[in-house]
Amino acid sequence: MPNDLSINKIRFKSTVLIKSWPDTIENTTSIISSHFELHSLPKVGAFLIQKNMYIAALSPGHYMIISDHQDLYLKLSKILSSENAAVIDISESRRGLRLKGADAPLILNKEIAIDLSNKTTSDFAVIQTEIHSIGVIVFKLSAEDFLIFSYSSLFESFYEWIIDAKKEYE
Repeated sequence: MPNDLSINKIRFKSTVLIKSWPDTIENTTSIISSHFELHSLPKVGAFLIQKNMYIAALSPGHYMIISDHQDLYLKLSKILSSENAAVIDISESRRGLRLKGADAPLILNKEIAIDLSNKTTSDFAVIQTEIHSIGVIVFKLSAEDFLIFSYSSLFESFYEWIIDAKKEYE
């Protein structure tokens, strides 16, 4: 592969969405921060890594938490009441891949009209967009390292697009 480009399918044991109600965002944020022993949650458009978990802020009060902890949904649904937020287990409906290498941003820029360089998009940015008409969530770990998640039902099509797109750089 070009420039040591690697494409690896990944699957986490738990993927959970938390969607706060507009008037409970502060309370929900406080509960989540306290549970994970964090000073604060990431700002919208960013993520953090804590104890092998990725915690992303997709929009105000809307978080995606990805982990290899099997019981994440159960724990979060116990600490967050339905009065504060909806807690949704999407573990089976999301699949991902890790795209890593010098040409990784070039491959992504074939479909994403966002400058992924560190000049404009910082490390630990999370981006919701489309690739090949498939909704994806991109976690930028570094300038050459990305985690990309799509719906499980469309993952193979997305994966094949990535494989085809890299051929230009071989």
